[in-house]
Amino acid sequence: MNFKELKQFYSNNFSVGYLNSSQSTRSPFENRIVLISLICYVTYKAKLKNPDATHYQILMKLSDKLGLPDSFIKGLSIVCEDFSYQCTEFPVFGLKGNDIIKEIRAILSTYLPF
Repeated sequence: MNFKELKQFYSNNFSVGYLNSSQSTRSPFENRIVLISLICYVTYKAKLKNPDATHYQILMKLSDKLGLPDSFIKGLSIVCEDFSYQCTEFPVFGLKGNDIIKEIRAILSTYLPF
């Protein structure tokens, strides 16, 4: 595959560019990084209790009733898996406990299907 084909493949399968952060005090870039880091953190904590837990399983639970397409959840799961490879520390941006889950859901709820 050439660069253009690889870029299109990535966009089709792993893009998190459909998050509308216009309601946020953060930039779109910051929102994406916050989302990925928080998902990685929650998955890491879940793996401590259940080593078989996956980013995909966690994202499925976190996105329940948000109407997100499975292809988006799978792509984001793969990106999170890649970012968290061999990591044990993740920034949580001052959030604690249930606020982490609320922030993930708030960002995910800004998903736009175009």
